[in-house]
Amino acid sequence: MCEVAKFQNPGAFFLGTLVASEQKFLKPLIENARKNGYARFIEPCAGAFAMSHIAVQAGYKPKEVESSDVAMFTSIMGYAITGQSLEELEIHAHGFTDEELLDPAVALYAQLYLRTVRNAGKEYFYNIMRDLECRRDYHIGYIREQLDRAHQALHGMSYRPLDMWKHLEECYDDPHALVIANPPTYAAGFEKWYDTGGKMTWKEPEYGIFDPATGLTELMDKCKDAKCLIVCYEENEPGKTAGHPIFARYGVRNGINVYLTTNRPDEATALAEGKMIARPGEGKLEPLDCAMLPRDYVITKKSRVQVIQIERAQAQYYRQLWTHNFVGSSAPINMAVLIDGKIAGVFGIDKSALTMGAFGTQVSDAVFLMYGMTVPHKTYRLGRLLTMLAQNRAFIMGVCNDLEREKAKTLKTVQMTRHPEAKEMRGLMKLTKKVEDKKMGFRLTYESELMDRTEKDTLKEWLWREERWQNKRQETKSATK
Repeated sequence: MCEVAKFQNPGAFFLGTLVASEQKFLKPLIENARKNGYARFIEPCAGAFAMSHIAVQAGYKPKEVESSDVAMFTSIMGYAITGQSLEELEIHAHGFTDEELLDPAVALYAQLYLRTVRNAGKEYFYNIMRDLECRRDYHIGYIREQLDRAHQALHGMSYRPLDMWKHLEECYDDPHALVIANPPTYAAGFEKWYDTGGKMTWKEPEYGIFDPATGLTELMDKCKDAKCLIVCYEENEPGKTAGHPIFARYGVRNGINVYLTTNRPDEATALAEGKMIARPGEGKLEPLDCAMLPRDYVITKKSRVQVIQIERAQAQYYRQLWTHNFVGSSAPINMAVLIDGKIAGVFGIDKSALTMGAFGTQVSDAVFLMYGMTVPHKTYRLGRLLTMLAQNRAFIMGVCNDLEREKAKTLKTVQMTRHPEAKEMRGLMKLTKKVEDKKMGFRLTYESELMDRTEKDTLKEWLWREERWQNKRQETKSATK
Protein backbone atom coordinates (compact mmCIF):
# COMPACT_ATOMS: atom_id res chain seq x y z
CA MET A 1 0.00 0.00 0.00
CA CYS A 2 1.30 3.41 -0.92
CA GLU A 3 1.63 5.73 2.09
CA VAL A 4 1.74 9.13 0.41
CA ALA A 5 -0.19 12.32 0.85
CA LYS A 6 -3.29 12.49 -1.37
CA PHE A 7 -3.24 15.72 -3.31
CA GLN A 8 -6.70 17.00 -4.06
CA ASN A 9 -5.96 18.01 -7.62
CA PRO A 10 -2.51 17.30 -9.06
CA GLY A 11 -4.19 17.75 -12.44
CA ALA A 12 -4.74 21.44 -11.77
CA PHE A 13 -3.17 22.19 -15.12
CA PHE A 14 -6.76 22.55 -16.35
CA LEU A 15 -6.97 25.90 -14.59
CA GLY A 16 -6.57 29.01 -16.73
CA THR A 17 -4.52 32.14 -16.08
CA LEU A 18 -7.48 34.49 -15.78
CA VAL A 19 -9.04 34.83 -12.34
CA ALA A 20 -12.71 35.54 -11.64
CA SER A 21 -12.48 39.34 -11.89
CA GLU A 22 -11.00 39.24 -15.40
CA GLN A 23 -13.48 36.60 -16.52
CA LYS A 24 -16.38 38.60 -15.12
CA PHE A 25 -15.21 41.65 -17.08
CA LEU A 26 -14.75 39.70 -20.32
CA LYS A 27 -18.05 37.82 -20.28
CA PRO A 28 -20.32 40.79 -21.16
CA LEU A 29 -17.71 42.09 -23.61
CA ILE A 30 -17.78 38.79 -25.50
CA GLU A 31 -21.55 38.52 -25.26
CA ASN A 32 -22.12 42.01 -26.67
CA ALA A 33 -19.45 41.55 -29.34
CA ARG A 34 -21.42 38.65 -30.77
CA LYS A 35 -24.63 40.71 -30.71
CA ASN A 36 -22.81 43.45 -32.61
CA GLY A 37 -21.67 41.36 -35.55
CA TYR A 38 -18.48 39.66 -34.33
CA ALA A 39 -19.44 36.24 -35.66
CA ARG A 40 -15.97 34.69 -35.37
CA PHE A 41 -14.25 34.09 -32.00
CA ILE A 42 -10.48 33.43 -32.02
CA GLU A 43 -8.42 32.10 -29.09
CA PRO A 44 -4.72 31.75 -29.96
CA CYS A 45 -2.47 30.58 -27.10
CA ALA A 46 -5.54 28.61 -26.01
CA GLY A 47 -3.99 26.97 -22.93
CA ALA A 48 -6.89 25.21 -21.19
CA PHE A 49 -9.49 26.90 -23.44
CA ALA A 50 -10.79 29.25 -20.75
CA MET A 51 -11.79 31.93 -23.27
CA SER A 52 -13.46 29.41 -25.57
CA HIS A 53 -15.58 28.20 -22.65
CA ILE A 54 -16.62 31.76 -21.81
CA ALA A 55 -17.37 32.49 -25.46
CA VAL A 56 -19.78 29.55 -25.68
CA GLN A 57 -21.42 30.54 -22.41
CA ALA A 58 -21.77 34.07 -23.77
CA GLY A 59 -23.69 32.91 -26.83
CA TYR A 60 -21.17 31.83 -29.44
CA LYS A 61 -21.86 28.47 -31.07
CA PRO A 62 -18.86 26.11 -30.87
CA LYS A 63 -18.63 26.13 -34.68
CA GLU A 64 -17.95 29.90 -34.45
CA VAL A 65 -14.94 29.34 -32.15
CA GLU A 66 -11.37 28.86 -33.45
CA SER A 67 -8.48 27.98 -31.17
CA SER A 68 -4.80 27.20 -31.52
CA ASP A 69 -1.63 26.66 -29.49
CA VAL A 70 1.91 25.30 -29.81
CA ALA A 71 1.90 23.35 -26.51
CA MET A 72 1.57 19.56 -26.50
CA PHE A 73 -0.80 19.68 -23.53
CA THR A 74 -3.22 22.03 -25.30
CA SER A 75 -2.97 20.10 -28.56
CA ILE A 76 -3.84 16.81 -26.85
CA MET A 77 -6.79 18.47 -25.15
CA GLY A 78 -7.82 20.27 -28.36
CA TYR A 79 -7.74 17.04 -30.35
CA ALA A 80 -9.83 15.29 -27.69
CA ILE A 81 -12.46 18.06 -27.76
CA THR A 82 -12.64 18.15 -31.55
CA GLY A 83 -12.57 14.38 -32.01
CA GLN A 84 -9.26 14.26 -33.90
CA SER A 85 -6.98 11.24 -33.58
CA LEU A 86 -3.79 11.75 -31.56
CA GLU A 87 -1.96 9.51 -34.02
CA GLU A 88 -0.97 12.47 -36.22
CA LEU A 89 0.67 14.19 -33.21
CA GLU A 90 3.25 11.35 -33.06
CA ILE A 91 3.53 11.36 -29.25
CA HIS A 92 6.25 9.25 -27.58
CA ALA A 93 6.95 9.03 -23.82
CA HIS A 94 9.32 7.07 -21.55
CA GLY A 95 7.49 4.27 -19.77
CA PHE A 96 4.39 4.45 -22.00
CA THR A 97 3.59 2.58 -25.19
CA ASP A 98 2.65 4.52 -28.33
CA GLU A 99 -0.72 2.72 -28.29
CA GLU A 100 -1.44 3.90 -24.72
CA LEU A 101 -0.66 7.46 -25.76
CA LEU A 102 -3.46 7.47 -28.34
CA ASP A 103 -5.79 7.87 -25.34
CA PRO A 104 -5.89 11.64 -24.54
CA ALA A 105 -6.35 11.05 -20.79
CA VAL A 106 -3.31 8.77 -20.64
CA ALA A 107 -1.25 11.16 -22.77
CA LEU A 108 -2.03 14.09 -20.46
CA TYR A 109 -1.28 11.95 -17.41
CA ALA A 110 2.05 10.94 -18.96
CA GLN A 111 3.04 14.56 -19.50
CA LEU A 112 2.07 15.53 -15.96
CA TYR A 113 3.91 12.55 -14.50
CA LEU A 114 7.10 13.02 -16.52
CA ARG A 115 7.42 16.74 -15.86
CA THR A 116 6.92 15.94 -12.16
CA VAL A 117 9.64 13.25 -12.34
CA ARG A 118 12.00 15.89 -13.74
CA ASN A 119 11.67 17.87 -10.49
CA ALA A 120 11.43 14.89 -8.11
CA GLY A 121 14.74 15.79 -6.44
CA LYS A 122 12.69 18.26 -4.40
CA GLU A 123 10.57 16.72 -1.65
CA TYR A 124 7.38 18.48 -2.72
CA PHE A 125 7.55 17.15 -6.29
CA TYR A 126 8.72 13.74 -5.08
CA ASN A 127 5.55 13.40 -3.02
CA ILE A 128 3.40 14.44 -5.98
CA MET A 129 5.23 11.92 -8.18
CA ARG A 130 4.60 9.11 -5.66
CA ASP A 131 0.93 10.09 -5.46
CA LEU A 132 0.65 10.02 -9.26
CA GLU A 133 2.24 6.55 -9.31
CA CYS A 134 0.12 5.07 -6.53
CA ARG A 135 -3.18 6.50 -7.73
CA ARG A 136 -2.51 6.25 -11.46
CA ASP A 137 -6.00 5.03 -12.36
CA TYR A 138 -7.64 7.70 -10.21
CA HIS A 139 -5.70 10.53 -11.86
CA ILE A 140 -6.32 9.22 -15.38
CA GLY A 141 -10.02 8.92 -14.51
CA TYR A 142 -10.07 12.48 -13.19
CA ILE A 143 -8.39 13.81 -16.35
CA ARG A 144 -10.82 11.83 -18.51
CA GLU A 145 -13.75 13.37 -16.65
CA GLN A 146 -12.41 16.88 -17.28
CA LEU A 147 -11.89 16.11 -20.96
CA ASP A 148 -15.44 14.79 -21.23
CA ARG A 149 -16.78 18.03 -19.72
CA ALA A 150 -14.74 20.12 -22.13
CA HIS A 151 -15.91 17.96 -25.04
CA GLN A 152 -19.56 18.43 -24.06
CA ALA A 153 -19.17 22.21 -23.88
CA LEU A 154 -16.93 22.85 -26.89
CA HIS A 155 -17.38 20.02 -29.39
CA GLY A 156 -17.84 21.62 -32.79
CA MET A 157 -15.11 24.24 -32.41
CA SER A 158 -11.91 24.04 -34.46
CA TYR A 159 -8.40 23.50 -33.06
CA ARG A 160 -4.97 23.51 -34.75
CA PRO A 161 -1.42 23.18 -33.41
CA LEU A 162 -0.42 26.57 -34.76
CA ASP A 163 1.86 29.48 -33.94
CA MET A 164 -0.02 32.52 -32.63
CA TRP A 165 1.48 34.81 -35.28
CA LYS A 166 0.29 32.57 -38.12
CA HIS A 167 -3.20 32.38 -36.66
CA LEU A 168 -3.37 36.15 -36.25
CA GLU A 169 -2.41 36.67 -39.89
CA GLU A 170 -5.74 35.04 -40.77
CA CYS A 171 -7.66 37.52 -38.60
CA TYR A 172 -6.18 40.99 -39.19
CA ASP A 173 -8.44 41.88 -42.12
CA ASP A 174 -11.65 40.32 -40.77
CA PRO A 175 -14.01 42.95 -39.28
CA HIS A 176 -16.17 40.15 -37.85
CA ALA A 177 -13.36 38.53 -35.81
CA LEU A 178 -12.96 38.96 -32.04
CA VAL A 179 -9.52 37.80 -30.84
CA ILE A 180 -8.69 37.23 -27.18
CA ALA A 181 -5.02 36.37 -26.72
CA ASN A 182 -3.35 35.13 -23.55
CA PRO A 183 0.35 34.78 -24.52
CA PRO A 184 3.02 33.62 -22.05
CA THR A 185 3.82 36.11 -19.31
CA TYR A 186 7.55 35.31 -19.33
CA ALA A 187 10.03 34.30 -22.04
CA ALA A 188 9.74 30.65 -23.14
CA GLY A 189 6.70 30.23 -20.88
CA PHE A 190 5.32 27.32 -22.91
CA GLU A 191 8.63 25.48 -22.79
CA LYS A 192 9.35 25.90 -19.07
CA TRP A 193 5.88 25.00 -17.81
CA TYR A 194 5.50 21.79 -19.81
CA ASP A 195 9.17 20.65 -19.85
CA THR A 196 9.67 16.89 -19.35
CA GLY A 197 13.43 17.01 -19.89
CA GLY A 198 13.11 15.24 -23.23
CA LYS A 199 11.21 12.26 -21.79
CA MET A 200 8.13 13.06 -23.89
CA THR A 201 8.18 14.24 -27.50
CA TRP A 202 5.68 15.01 -30.26
CA LYS A 203 5.41 16.46 -33.73
CA GLU A 204 5.39 20.06 -32.56
CA PRO A 205 4.60 22.88 -35.00
CA GLU A 206 7.14 25.50 -35.99
CA TYR A 207 6.97 28.59 -33.80
CA GLY A 208 9.01 31.40 -32.36
CA ILE A 209 9.58 31.78 -28.62
CA PHE A 210 7.36 34.57 -27.32
CA ASP A 211 9.15 37.13 -25.15
CA PRO A 212 6.69 39.56 -23.50
CA ALA A 213 9.39 42.28 -23.37
CA THR A 214 9.14 42.63 -27.16
CA GLY A 215 6.28 40.34 -28.22
CA LEU A 216 3.46 42.35 -26.66
CA THR A 217 4.58 45.54 -28.42
CA GLU A 218 4.98 43.67 -31.70
CA LEU A 219 1.48 42.20 -31.30
CA MET A 220 -0.19 45.53 -30.68
CA ASP A 221 1.78 47.27 -33.42
CA LYS A 222 0.54 44.70 -35.92
CA CYS A 223 -3.05 45.02 -34.65
CA LYS A 224 -3.05 48.82 -34.44
CA ASP A 225 -4.94 49.26 -37.71
CA ALA A 226 -6.37 45.73 -37.92
CA LYS A 227 -10.05 45.30 -38.76
CA CYS A 228 -10.43 42.61 -36.11
CA LEU A 229 -10.98 43.55 -32.46
CA ILE A 230 -8.25 42.15 -30.21
CA VAL A 231 -8.05 41.91 -26.42
CA CYS A 232 -4.77 40.80 -24.88
CA TYR A 233 -3.74 39.69 -21.36
CA GLU A 234 -0.65 41.57 -20.12
CA GLU A 235 1.37 41.51 -16.92
CA ASN A 236 3.29 44.77 -16.83
CA GLU A 237 4.47 47.73 -14.78
CA PRO A 238 1.96 50.58 -14.42
CA GLY A 239 2.04 52.81 -17.48
CA LYS A 240 4.08 50.40 -19.59
CA THR A 241 1.37 48.39 -21.33
CA ALA A 242 1.80 47.64 -25.02
CA GLY A 243 -1.89 48.05 -25.83
CA HIS A 244 -4.59 50.40 -24.54
CA PRO A 245 -5.67 49.16 -21.08
CA ILE A 246 -9.40 48.61 -20.48
CA PHE A 247 -9.07 46.60 -17.25
CA ALA A 248 -6.48 46.40 -14.47
CA ARG A 249 -5.93 44.24 -11.38
CA TYR A 250 -3.40 45.61 -8.90
CA GLY A 251 -0.31 43.80 -7.64
CA VAL A 252 -0.18 40.33 -9.23
CA ARG A 253 3.52 40.54 -8.32
CA ASN A 254 5.62 43.23 -6.72
CA GLY A 255 5.35 46.28 -9.01
CA ILE A 256 3.43 44.31 -11.66
CA ASN A 257 -0.27 44.58 -12.49
CA VAL A 258 -2.55 42.49 -14.67
CA TYR A 259 -4.03 44.36 -17.62
CA LEU A 260 -6.45 43.57 -20.40
CA THR A 261 -5.45 45.72 -23.36
CA THR A 262 -6.89 46.26 -26.82
CA ASN A 263 -6.38 47.88 -30.21
CA ARG A 264 -9.72 49.79 -29.98
CA PRO A 265 -10.33 50.89 -26.37
CA ASP A 266 -13.50 52.93 -26.91
CA GLU A 267 -15.27 50.08 -28.67
CA ALA A 268 -14.06 47.38 -26.27
CA THR A 269 -15.05 49.43 -23.22
CA ALA A 270 -18.51 50.09 -24.60
CA LEU A 271 -19.01 46.37 -25.27
CA ALA A 272 -17.87 45.49 -21.74
CA GLU A 273 -20.36 47.99 -20.32
CA GLY A 274 -23.18 46.42 -22.30
CA LYS A 275 -23.59 49.19 -24.83
CA MET A 276 -24.55 48.44 -28.41
CA ILE A 277 -22.08 49.49 -31.10
CA ALA A 278 -23.18 50.71 -34.52
CA ARG A 279 -21.39 48.41 -36.94
CA PRO A 280 -21.85 47.90 -40.66
CA GLY A 281 -22.87 44.54 -42.00
CA GLU A 282 -24.74 43.26 -38.96
CA GLY A 283 -27.36 41.69 -41.22
CA LYS A 284 -30.92 42.77 -41.91
CA LEU A 285 -33.78 41.78 -39.66
CA GLU A 286 -35.75 39.09 -41.40
CA PRO A 287 -39.04 37.22 -40.87
CA LEU A 288 -39.51 33.47 -40.84
CA ASP A 289 -40.81 31.76 -43.93
CA CYS A 290 -44.30 31.34 -42.51
CA ALA A 291 -47.49 33.32 -41.98
CA MET A 292 -48.31 35.25 -38.80
CA LEU A 293 -51.12 34.03 -36.55
CA PRO A 294 -54.23 36.16 -37.30
CA ARG A 295 -55.67 38.27 -34.48
CA ASP A 296 -58.93 36.27 -34.55
CA TYR A 297 -57.45 32.80 -35.08
CA VAL A 298 -59.33 30.08 -33.18
CA ILE A 299 -56.99 27.77 -31.25
CA THR A 300 -58.35 24.33 -30.29
CA LYS A 301 -57.07 21.20 -28.58
CA LYS A 302 -56.36 19.82 -32.05
CA SER A 303 -54.02 22.70 -32.88
CA ARG A 304 -50.34 21.88 -33.24
CA VAL A 305 -47.85 23.82 -31.10
CA GLN A 306 -44.11 23.85 -31.91
CA VAL A 307 -41.11 25.55 -30.30
CA ILE A 308 -38.19 26.03 -32.70
CA GLN A 309 -34.83 27.80 -32.39
CA ILE A 310 -34.37 30.85 -34.62
CA GLU A 311 -31.65 33.39 -35.37
CA ARG A 312 -31.33 36.66 -33.47
CA ALA A 313 -32.22 38.70 -36.57
CA GLN A 314 -35.49 36.77 -36.94
CA ALA A 315 -36.43 37.24 -33.28
CA GLN A 316 -35.64 40.94 -33.42
CA TYR A 317 -37.86 41.33 -36.51
CA TYR A 318 -40.96 40.19 -34.64
CA ARG A 319 -40.09 41.98 -31.42
CA GLN A 320 -39.87 45.28 -33.27
CA LEU A 321 -43.03 44.50 -35.21
CA TRP A 322 -45.11 43.73 -32.12
CA THR A 323 -43.70 46.36 -29.74
CA HIS A 324 -43.99 50.12 -30.07
CA ASN A 325 -40.63 51.91 -29.81
CA PHE A 326 -38.74 48.65 -29.17
CA VAL A 327 -35.32 49.02 -27.47
CA GLY A 328 -34.86 45.58 -25.89
CA SER A 329 -31.65 43.54 -25.93
CA SER A 330 -31.37 40.01 -27.29
CA ALA A 331 -30.69 36.67 -25.61
CA PRO A 332 -28.05 34.01 -26.35
CA ILE A 333 -30.77 31.56 -27.45
CA ASN A 334 -33.86 32.75 -29.34
CA MET A 335 -36.99 30.65 -29.91
CA ALA A 336 -40.22 30.94 -31.89
CA VAL A 337 -43.64 29.51 -30.99
CA LEU A 338 -45.63 28.23 -33.97
CA ILE A 339 -49.33 27.36 -33.81
CA ASP A 340 -50.55 25.33 -36.77
CA GLY A 341 -47.47 26.47 -38.67
CA LYS A 342 -48.08 30.19 -38.01
CA ILE A 343 -45.80 32.25 -35.82
CA ALA A 344 -47.45 33.30 -32.56
CA GLY A 345 -44.56 34.48 -30.41
CA VAL A 346 -40.83 34.66 -29.76
CA PHE A 347 -38.84 34.31 -26.55
CA GLY A 348 -35.22 34.23 -25.46
CA ILE A 349 -33.41 32.22 -22.81
CA ASP A 350 -30.00 32.38 -21.16
CA LYS A 351 -28.54 29.27 -19.55
CA SER A 352 -25.14 30.75 -18.58
CA ALA A 353 -26.11 31.01 -14.89
CA LEU A 354 -25.83 27.22 -14.70
CA THR A 355 -22.05 27.59 -15.05
CA MET A 356 -21.50 31.14 -13.81
CA GLY A 357 -19.30 29.84 -10.99
CA ALA A 358 -16.49 30.29 -13.50
CA PHE A 359 -16.95 34.06 -13.23
CA GLY A 360 -16.82 34.27 -9.45
CA THR A 361 -20.56 34.33 -8.85
CA GLN A 362 -22.78 31.73 -7.28
CA VAL A 363 -23.78 28.85 -9.52
CA SER A 364 -27.54 28.74 -10.10
CA ASP A 365 -29.88 25.90 -11.00
CA ALA A 366 -31.97 28.30 -13.11
CA VAL A 367 -32.38 28.94 -16.81
CA PHE A 368 -33.49 32.54 -17.38
CA LEU A 369 -36.40 33.61 -19.57
CA MET A 370 -34.95 36.88 -20.87
CA TYR A 371 -37.92 38.15 -22.87
CA GLY A 372 -41.19 36.95 -24.33
CA MET A 373 -43.34 38.61 -26.97
CA THR A 374 -46.43 37.45 -28.85
CA VAL A 375 -48.60 38.47 -31.78
CA PRO A 376 -51.60 40.59 -30.63
CA HIS A 377 -54.78 38.50 -30.29
CA LYS A 378 -58.40 39.44 -29.61
CA THR A 379 -59.18 36.50 -27.34
CA TYR A 380 -56.15 34.70 -25.92
CA ARG A 381 -53.34 35.62 -23.55
CA LEU A 382 -50.65 34.08 -25.72
CA GLY A 383 -47.91 35.30 -23.39
CA ARG A 384 -49.00 32.77 -20.79
CA LEU A 385 -48.76 29.94 -23.33
CA LEU A 386 -45.26 31.12 -24.19
CA THR A 387 -44.21 31.05 -20.51
CA MET A 388 -45.69 27.59 -20.00
CA LEU A 389 -43.81 26.23 -23.02
CA ALA A 390 -40.55 27.69 -21.67
CA GLN A 391 -41.18 25.88 -18.36
CA ASN A 392 -41.22 22.42 -19.93
CA ARG A 393 -38.37 20.16 -18.86
CA ALA A 394 -38.10 18.51 -22.28
CA PHE A 395 -37.60 21.91 -23.92
CA ILE A 396 -34.94 23.03 -21.43
CA MET A 397 -33.09 19.71 -21.65
CA GLY A 398 -33.12 20.05 -25.45
CA VAL A 399 -31.08 23.28 -25.39
CA CYS A 400 -28.64 22.17 -22.65
CA ASN A 401 -25.55 20.01 -22.86
CA ASP A 402 -25.03 17.03 -20.54
CA LEU A 403 -23.38 19.06 -17.78
CA GLU A 404 -26.09 21.74 -17.88
CA ARG A 405 -28.86 19.12 -17.83
CA GLU A 406 -27.61 17.90 -14.45
CA LYS A 407 -27.87 21.41 -13.00
CA ALA A 408 -31.04 22.84 -14.59
CA LYS A 409 -33.97 22.62 -12.18
CA THR A 410 -35.90 25.89 -12.47
CA LEU A 411 -36.96 28.69 -14.81
CA LYS A 412 -36.55 32.31 -13.69
CA THR A 413 -37.57 35.62 -15.19
CA VAL A 414 -37.42 39.27 -14.17
CA GLN A 415 -40.28 41.71 -14.82
CA MET A 416 -39.97 45.50 -14.67
CA THR A 417 -43.39 46.93 -13.90
CA ARG A 418 -45.17 49.82 -12.22
CA HIS A 419 -47.25 47.34 -10.22
CA PRO A 420 -46.15 45.15 -7.28
CA GLU A 421 -47.35 42.04 -9.16
CA ALA A 422 -47.22 40.91 -12.80
CA LYS A 423 -50.71 39.55 -13.43
CA GLU A 424 -49.62 37.56 -16.48
CA MET A 425 -47.47 35.42 -14.15
CA ARG A 426 -50.25 34.70 -11.66
CA GLY A 427 -50.69 30.95 -11.22
CA LEU A 428 -47.71 30.14 -13.45
CA MET A 429 -44.66 31.27 -11.50
CA LYS A 430 -43.96 32.24 -7.90
CA LEU A 431 -42.85 35.77 -6.98
CA THR A 432 -39.58 35.23 -5.11
CA LYS A 433 -38.13 38.75 -4.99
CA LYS A 434 -39.52 42.28 -5.21
CA VAL A 435 -37.30 45.35 -5.34
CA GLU A 436 -38.50 48.91 -5.79
CA ASP A 437 -37.10 50.65 -8.85
CA LYS A 438 -36.99 54.46 -9.13
CA LYS A 439 -37.72 54.48 -12.85
CA MET A 440 -40.02 51.52 -13.46
CA GLY A 441 -41.65 51.01 -10.07
CA PHE A 442 -40.73 47.41 -9.25
CA ARG A 443 -38.24 44.78 -10.32
CA LEU A 444 -39.97 41.44 -9.83
CA THR A 445 -38.23 38.05 -9.91
CA TYR A 446 -40.42 35.05 -10.70
CA GLU A 447 -39.42 31.40 -10.48
CA SER A 448 -40.94 27.97 -11.15
CA GLU A 449 -39.91 24.34 -11.21
CA LEU A 450 -39.53 22.71 -14.63
CA MET A 451 -42.65 20.85 -15.76
CA ASP A 452 -42.86 17.29 -17.06
CA ARG A 453 -45.36 17.86 -19.88
CA THR A 454 -45.40 17.78 -23.68
CA GLU A 455 -46.27 20.67 -25.97
CA LYS A 456 -49.65 19.02 -26.56
CA ASP A 457 -50.25 18.76 -22.80
CA THR A 458 -49.21 22.39 -22.42
CA LEU A 459 -51.71 23.53 -25.03
CA LYS A 460 -54.49 21.55 -23.37
CA GLU A 461 -53.72 23.00 -19.90
CA TRP A 462 -53.39 26.52 -21.27
CA LEU A 463 -56.75 26.33 -23.10
CA TRP A 464 -58.39 25.10 -19.88
CA ARG A 465 -56.89 28.03 -17.94
CA GLU A 466 -57.95 30.50 -20.64
CA GLU A 467 -61.54 29.18 -20.69
CA ARG A 468 -61.78 29.41 -16.91
CA TRP A 469 -60.33 32.97 -16.98
CA GLN A 470 -62.79 34.07 -19.68
CA ASN A 471 -65.75 32.61 -17.78
CA LYS A 472 -64.73 34.47 -14.63
CA ARG A 473 -64.37 37.71 -16.57
CA GLN A 474 -67.83 37.24 -18.02
CA GLU A 475 -69.30 36.57 -14.58
CA THR A 476 -67.65 39.72 -13.23
CA LYS A 477 -69.01 41.80 -16.11
CA SER A 478 -72.52 40.41 -15.58
CA ALA A 479 -72.39 41.11 -11.85
CA THR A 480 -71.46 44.77 -12.38
CA LYS A 481 -74.29 45.51 -14.84
